[in-house]
Amino acid sequence: MTEPSSREPPGRGAPHPEPEWTFQRGGQVFGPVPESRLRELLFEGELDAATPVAEEGGRYRPVAEVSRFLVDLRKAEAHLRVEREVTDSRRLAARRRRFRGAAAAAAALLLLAGGLGGAAWLARARPWQKRSALLADFGQGIAISVPARIGASAPRPPEGLGEVVVPADAPRAVRSPRPRAAAEAARPPQGDLVLAQWDAADIQAVVAREQRSLAPCLREEAARSRDFAGEIPVEFAVGNDGRVAALWIDEPRFRSGPLHECLLRTLRSWRFKPFPGQQPVVSLAFRIGAP
Repeated sequence: MTEPSSREPPGRGAPHPEPEWTFQRGGQVFGPVPESRLRELLFEGELDAATPVAEEGGRYRPVAEVSRFLVDLRKAEAHLRVEREVTDSRRLAARRRRFRGAAAAAAALLLLAGGLGGAAWLARARPWQKRSALLADFGQGIAISVPARIGASAPRPPEGLGEVVVPADAPRAVRSPRPRAAAEAARPPQGDLVLAQWDAADIQAVVAREQRSLAPCLREEAARSRDFAGEIPVEFAVGNDGRVAALWIDEPRFRSGPLHECLLRTLRSWRFKPFPGQQPVVSLAFRIGAP
């Protein structure tokens, strides 16, 4: 009877042990480590294609020369390349954020530095608001508060000839002193057509150019009437010879006196283009004191 063989059938023996490797780095030898761990070190970037490795005391060769690691080496290089690109993009984004933060901080400092003077200028000048060339601020609380308006109505007669009885709800301009007989005489005869041939653009240009010459009169009156703060509406008629013919101040306390005399004297130095036909009346409003 044949004794059973002590040899194990092929494939049923103990598993072949995993090869172990050593590697060199920085002039030193590390290991041994299992081959699977060596592959992990490649993937993690701890080893590269030039790292010398040796199997179980064999000679050292660069990883790139060991055929069994070539696939792992390519995978590791691809993985590391992606990681570098991601890292570089994150660093670039971080630098951009730091740059934007620094720029914002610098802008904030500039705004803060210029804010004290700039805020005062913006509050005073208000550059975002369209302002008429016929409005002017003369300083010291004196300004033209309403742009010049030109009307074709008949000019008022001189002051001091009496009051006109008008309805209580009549507009302010109508309620100014205007004697009935003189007002009737100022109107053209019934049926006659009076053409207004004055140049409105020229009148506006003269007012815009010369209006600052009225500031001294207003400052003098502000010094005299320290209790007054408000608007002073005025009207003046331009004669056919291009000179101011008459002035009316639609504020009771200033209908006559130093302010009226000073304004009229200054207005009569203005020069408009002569014209035929009906005379225009220019309306302005000055502000004295706080608005």
